[in-house]
Amino acid sequence: MRAVVLDADGLPELADLPEPDGPGQLVHVRACGLCGSDVEKLGRAAPGTVLGHEVAGELEDGTRVTVVHRVSCGRCERCLGGHESTCDAFTELQIVPGGFAERLSATHVVPLPDGVDGIWVEPLACILRAAEQIPSGRVLVVGCGAVGLLWTQVLLGRGCDVVAADLREERLEQARELGAFVDGDSVSSAVVTAHGGYAETLARLDPGGRIVLFAAPPEPVRVALDLVYRRELTLMGARSATPAAFDAAIALLPGVIVPPVTSLPLEQFAEGVALYRRGEVLKVAFTP
Repeated sequence: MRAVVLDADGLPELADLPEPDGPGQLVHVRACGLCGSDVEKLGRAAPGTVLGHEVAGELEDGTRVTVVHRVSCGRCERCLGGHESTCDAFTELQIVPGGFAERLSATHVVPLPDGVDGIWVEPLACILRAAEQIPSGRVLVVGCGAVGLLWTQVLLGRGCDVVAADLREERLEQARELGAFVDGDSVSSAVVTAHGGYAETLARLDPGGRIVLFAAPPEPVRVALDLVYRRELTLMGARSATPAAFDAAIALLPGVIVPPVTSLPLEQFAEGVALYRRGEVLKVAFTP
């Protein structure tokens, strides 16, 4: 079967792989969304890696499914404390080889109802889990790409006043159309979905406010912590999702306005990554 495989330099190339022989069920991949975390791993992940985890697929009998690519144990101290993505079991991939392939095997498959596109389930599930850390109030969403626009809708649905921030005016306009404000006033909480804007975000937080990092670059970032100290701010991270969040995302998706998707074949993987990096599209998905 064909798959996008990372070469000796960690860069993607189309290659032929054996049929997946991992545990679980065989899934025919119909589309797989490109996540920012996939892009971050290019040039860094081990040779032979097949990335991709935002999967829309079908079982042998035609059942439409998505997959849960990492699963925590649910019993350890970290899981019980609400930090499932730091569980030791969570490090083990539950899909072989990955979503940027024609087929994969998965230990955790989730059936999809009609009208739900599987590529959106995992990112929305991650947002729903992280949104539990955001108190109600005025919330700043930094970055209005596909993930930021989903965040905007989730927070609005929870009764928050959402303030959008982005360098691109067209993306700010999309956030406005969903119901967000664009202003420079202070906020009670913030979620950062982009690689940047940390200092500006901290400066806008009210005393006792909270900032949730939903994205971060791999390299160190220079941020003055004086505001964190003097305003007694809370800085925390949130990543990935639980099976329960997958179920919640599937239930919520029919009422969500999903951003437009640019679909490309696996052969155009490099082109899709370039479009994403240049910010020319909101969402890229690859189809075998």
